[in-house]
Amino acid sequence: MNDEDGKNTVEAAREEGVSETIKGKDWEKLLFVVLLSVALYLEVVYAALLLVLLSVVRYLIKGSVGSRLSNFSDALITVVNGTLRYILFRTDDKPWPLSPWPATEVSAGNDSTETAEEVAEKLAED
Repeated sequence: MNDEDGKNTVEAAREEGVSETIKGKDWEKLLFVVLLSVALYLEVVYAALLLVLLSVVRYLIKGSVGSRLSNFSDALITVVNGTLRYILFRTDDKPWPLSPWPATEVSAGNDSTETAEEVAEKLAED
């Protein structure tokens, strides 16, 4: 009987230690990780697919993707990267939508009709 009492005491101590560990976790972050995992799925599957389709159509019609679409795709890449880093516990910096949408630079270099000199002139004018 003493052996069984000792086992029960050890198991009770383990359960208490585990519950204290779980209670000590940051429940807010765990909730955000679960919700952002769903959001990441939607971002990658639907937003990226829509962006690819828009880019292909724009490229077929105009011959280039366009700076606005390129800037949005750069921002989406930054959002996906930040979300992955957050849900994989690599950083505590909250990604979009818990922080502002990432700012991207306007890059005219994606348009094949402009030369490097024209881009440099536009930047100098700004």
